[in-house]
Amino acid sequence: MNMPTHRIDVAIRALAGTTLLVALLAGCGHSATPENVPEPPPAATETPVTTPAPADTQAPANPAAPQATPPPGEPAAAPTPVASNEPKLTAMSTAKASAKISVPVDLRYQFEGPVLPNQPVMLHLAAIPRVAGSHLTVSVNPVAGLRMEAAALSVQKASVDGVYRQQMSITAADGAPAELRVMVTMDMEQGKAFGFFTVPLASGTAAQKQHSVKQR
Repeated sequence: MNMPTHRIDVAIRALAGTTLLVALLAGCGHSATPENVPEPPPAATETPVTTPAPADTQAPANPAAPQATPPPGEPAAAPTPVASNEPKLTAMSTAKASAKISVPVDLRYQFEGPVLPNQPVMLHLAAIPRVAGSHLTVSVNPVAGLRMEAAALSVQKASVDGVYRQQMSITAADGAPAELRVMVTMDMEQGKAFGFFTVPLASGTAAQKQHSVKQR
């Protein structure tokens, strides 16, 4: 049966509208529901890598200072020993200074025995500065009739109340003088000072007598 043309057109349009409506509804449903997209994993926190130092290579907080030891085969420095035959300063006699003396030094002396002809005897001298100085020298003036075997005492730097000793062997011949003259010089800030001291040879006999009495 043939339907009228306008009814067919209406039916086609209705069918097209329905199809379009279904398509729109389907598109809205897909856009309303978001796709299940997996969330990105959380960013990993970087931890700095530290390498601990070996225990045997770490220096101590307060290292102890190493003690200096002398190299093998080299002996340690020792103080200069004092001769056992040196007389005590209190037992020595004071030499007489000349009237004109400018050197501030005291001189003491002692003989080990009597001064006899042609017999050597040891004379001990001790210079004691009262002020500091330099180039301190103690020398005995040579005289006829006396033979002296010793070099002059020389000190580069002399301190206050320092004791600087000298020994010399003396041999007296016949007609020897009765005394020795000892010259002492020293440099100071004011200049060079010097002085002469007298040491009587007869004091050797007195010293020997005192020594004999002490032994008894």
